[in-house]
Amino acid sequence: MENLVLEMKQETGTHPSVERLLEASGLNQEETAKLLDESPQTITNWKKRGISKAGALKAAGKFNVSANWILKGEGGKPDSTISKVEEWDSSTPVDDDEVEIPFYKDVLISCGSGSLTEILGNETRKLRLSKSTLRQYGVESSNAYALTAFGDSMTPIINNGATVYVDVGKTDIIDGKIYAITHGGLFKFKYLYRMPKGAVRIVSANKDEYPEEILTVEDMIDQEFEVVAYAFNVQNPLP
Repeated sequence: MENLVLEMKQETGTHPSVERLLEASGLNQEETAKLLDESPQTITNWKKRGISKAGALKAAGKFNVSANWILKGEGGKPDSTISKVEEWDSSTPVDDDEVEIPFYKDVLISCGSGSLTEILGNETRKLRLSKSTLRQYGVESSNAYALTAFGDSMTPIINNGATVYVDVGKTDIIDGKIYAITHGGLFKFKYLYRMPKGAVRIVSANKDEYPEEILTVEDMIDQEFEVVAYAFNVQNPLP
């Protein structure tokens, strides 16, 4: 087994545990590092010597796979929870471990300059979401919604056309998390950070084209800023 692992490592130049990590995330090295709150250099180091146990545990919770599978390839890769999300109609039975959540597919939640729209009151489709996924993220089913993102300000974390799963029950800002916000009547997904004296810092993943903003309490009132929901998962379209 050790010889096999060594051969794989020599063939690809990447430790097998990191190959499994990137397979589990479905993202590239930089995007995976960001989701794990690690630097890209950390993953570069892991590629040489293997992912750390702490890193594997963190990835296991983030990507819903077993830490042992990431570390050793043992036990088989569990199905990704995101694969349990699918569109359904009234004739499709809902399994015991599934719930129906509103899917605002045609509502423009902008990841760029924003789009004037009203979320509430629009006719919605439905998605099926496993109860285990909601439990994993601590989301009440009544607070779960799916929204479609447009624009490139949050690329590569949230790409144009992505389905983003949000929790409208969590609007208190945790630094560095992604939220659906309304700002001057425009709906967007952004990283948020708390600032002194009640101010908020608004950051895009695509910082080159979308500079960050800092709003004071007065700015938030004047510009009608509001945190709408916490984004807890995303399903990006394939390129």
